[in-house]
Amino acid sequence: MIILDNYFIVINKLDEQTVLVEVKYGVDIDSEKSQLANDVIEENMSSDYGMIINRKAEYSIVPLDDYKILNRIENLKAIAIVKHNHPIGLPVKTEQKLFKGKLEEFTFIDDAKTWLNSILK
Repeated sequence: MIILDNYFIVINKLDEQTVLVEVKYGVDIDSEKSQLANDVIEENMSSDYGMIINRKAEYSIVPLDDYKILNRIENLKAIAIVKHNHPIGLPVKTEQKLFKGKLEEFTFIDDAKTWLNSILK
């Protein structure tokens, strides 16, 4: 179920514990856009949840600003990053240090969802 599709992002609620986020090509994600997207997610997730960030399009982001926002969300327990062949974001080891919850990198969305399900049991 799509909960947000605007000029910079598409957010799908896959189930009660999983949200899939895809930033659109060429977008610059600043703290205002990150806050808006995460506010919408929080409004639609009623309990602890995990986020799959599908980095299939090239875009820019300031990871430190983004993780400040993500770390304030108490119900967000894990992030699965699906990386493609784009140099978006920091190395996973660095992102793991920035996020207070669990964070892993995957090649496929299905693998990311399986991992999140195991974390959120």
